[in-house]
Amino acid sequence: MTQTIADRRKEVAKSGYYDIYIEIDCDCQELLDAIGLDYELCKDDDTQNEVCVILDAGEWVDFAEDVDFGYADEQQLGALLLNEELGEYVTKVTIYKPSGDIISFY
Repeated sequence: MTQTIADRRKEVAKSGYYDIYIEIDCDCQELLDAIGLDYELCKDDDTQNEVCVILDAGEWVDFAEDVDFGYADEQQLGALLLNEELGEYVTKVTIYKPSGDIISFY
C-alpha cells in the first residue's frame, strides 16, 4: 500500500477495480487488530493508519447505492465499508476509480 498516487492510478485503471484507501486514527489500532483488518502506517501522517478496501464493479454498485455522495462524509463512508465503530475514527477516504478519477473525503 505504500505506492505513489500515480502508481495507484495506473494499477486501478488496469485492474478495473475500485481501490478505496481509508485513513483511520491510530487510537483504534486495537479494534483493527481485533477484527483482523490489514493496515499500514500512513507515509505522510504517523498518527494515522491506512486500510485498503478493493471493490469490483458489482460491489461498487452495491456500495454506491447506499451512499448519497452529495452529502456523504469520510465517517459515513468508513462506517459503510468497515463498521459503525471504526467509522467514528476515519479521517479521510480516497477512492481511486478505474477511469482514473480520484474522489477524496476529509
